[in-house]
Amino acid sequence: MASLTVERLREDLEPFQRELMEEFYQNYAGLKDDIATVRIYEKYAHLFSEDAVALTRASAEAGRGTEDGRWLRYLREFATFGYVDSAVKQLSDGANTFETQSVIDCDGEKIPYRYIATKIRNEPSHEKRKKLFEGKLLETQKLNAILLERMGTAHDIAPVLGFKNYRDMCSSLKGIDYIAFEDQIEEMLRRTEMLYLDSMDDLLQKRAETSLSEAWSYDIPYAFRGEEFDGIFAKDKLVDAFFKTLDGMGLEPRRSKNIKIDMEERPKKSPRAFCAPVSVPQDVRLVIMPSGGWRDYDAFFHEGGHAWHFGHTKKEHPAEFRYLGDNSVTESFAFLFNYLPSNRHWLSKVLGMSDADEYIRFTLVNKLMFLRRYAAKLIYEMKLHNARVSSEFGEIYRSCLQKALKFRHTELHYLEDVDDAFYCAGYLRAWILEGQTRGALEEEFGEDWFQEEKAGKYLKELWSYGQKYTADELVKTIGYADLDIEPMLGEIERGLRE
Repeated sequence: MASLTVERLREDLEPFQRELMEEFYQNYAGLKDDIATVRIYEKYAHLFSEDAVALTRASAEAGRGTEDGRWLRYLREFATFGYVDSAVKQLSDGANTFETQSVIDCDGEKIPYRYIATKIRNEPSHEKRKKLFEGKLLETQKLNAILLERMGTAHDIAPVLGFKNYRDMCSSLKGIDYIAFEDQIEEMLRRTEMLYLDSMDDLLQKRAETSLSEAWSYDIPYAFRGEEFDGIFAKDKLVDAFFKTLDGMGLEPRRSKNIKIDMEERPKKSPRAFCAPVSVPQDVRLVIMPSGGWRDYDAFFHEGGHAWHFGHTKKEHPAEFRYLGDNSVTESFAFLFNYLPSNRHWLSKVLGMSDADEYIRFTLVNKLMFLRRYAAKLIYEMKLHNARVSSEFGEIYRSCLQKALKFRHTELHYLEDVDDAFYCAGYLRAWILEGQTRGALEEEFGEDWFQEEKAGKYLKELWSYGQKYTADELVKTIGYADLDIEPMLGEIERGLRE
C-alpha cells in the first residue's frame, strides 16, 4: 500500500468514526435488529492494515517529544487497536447480534436477553430472580463460545504486532503502568475492606433479607432498587432536573441543538443508557429508556456528562483530540454529573429533598461496591490478558469478584463482563479524577458549584480540550500534582462512618 500516508489516515479517521457510531446507535437504540460493522471496517480497511500499524508506529516514535507527538501517539493507538478490532469484527457483530435477538423463556414469558437485568432488578422474589438469572445463563453459555474465540484471536494478534502479550500492548499504547496501578487499587481494597463489609451487609439484611455471604450477584440489583425513593426521582421530571442543573451553570441546554435526547421506548432498545458521539461536536446523541427511580437519574446524568463534554469540544481540534485519547477524561466528566443526584445540596435545591441522610448513605454504599467491583475486574483482567485465554478463567473470574465483593458469582460471566483494552482501568482512573475535579470546583465555587455560572465556564474550558490531554495531565490543570485517590475515598469514608 505504497500510497498510504499519515495524512490519508487522518483524513479518513472521522468518517469511519461517524459511520461506526451510527451503526452502534441504530442497534442499541432498538432501531435495527442486527449490527453490521464488517462492511464499515472493509470500507476503511486501510486504516487498520499492517501498513497503517507500521506507519503510525514509526511516525509516533519519530514524533516523540515534538508538538505533533501527541496526536501521532493517539493515531498509533487507534490504528493498532483498530487492527485488532478489524480481525474480530465478524465475531463482534455476531456477539452483539446474538444479544439483540436472543430471548429467554421464563414461566412462559418471552424476555429479550438485554432486558433480563431490568427484570431481575425489579423482581422482589429471590427464587424468581434466580430463575431469571439461570435462564439468562443458558444463553450466556452460547454467547461465550463466540466471545472466547473473539478474545483468543485478539490475544494472538498482540505478539504478531511485536508486543509481549495483550496486556503489554495495552500498557505500551496507552502509556499506563497497569502493574503499578494494580498495586494502588489493591491498597484501596484493603483500606475499605471493613467499611464495605459492615455497610454492605447491613444494606443487604435490610433490603434483600439476606446476608452478604449468602447473597448472589442477582440479589444485588434488587437490594439497590430503592423503590421508596421513586417519588423523588420521578421519570417525568428527569430531563427537567438535568436541564435545571445546566441552566444553573449558565449552560443553556435548550440551545444545544447539536445534542439530541432519545427517550423513546422501543422493545429492543438497550435498557442501559448510552451516549453516541456520532460527529463531535456537531451530532451527539444521549439515549435512555427510563423506567423510573434513582438509577434513571444516575444513568441520564452520567451520559449527559459525556454528551455535554463531546458537545462542547472545540470543532477546530484535529479528529485525534475529538474522538481518540484517554477515555478516563470523558468518563470523569460523566461521573461528575452522575453523582450530582446524590449531592445533599443538589437534592435539596433541585428536587426539594429535605432529609437526604438515608439516601446519601444508600448511594455511597452503592458507589463503594462498584469501586470494589471494578478493582476486582482490573485484578482479574491483569491475569486474563497476560496469558492464553481459556474457559479455565471462569473460576479465576469468580474468585477475584467474590474476594472483593463477598457475595457469590457465576464463573460464566468471565468474558461477558470484560470490556476491551482495560476499559475497567479507565473507569477507575475516571473515578479518581472526578473526585479531584469536584474538589477543585467546591474549593473555587463552593458546595453549590452547580448553581454558579463561573463553574459552567470553568467546565466549558475543560470540555473544550476534548481528549487532547490525558487524565494525568488534565489533573495538573486543576491544581493537583498527580491522580490522587484520597478525595474520592475520603468522601466515602466520611459519609459511611458518620
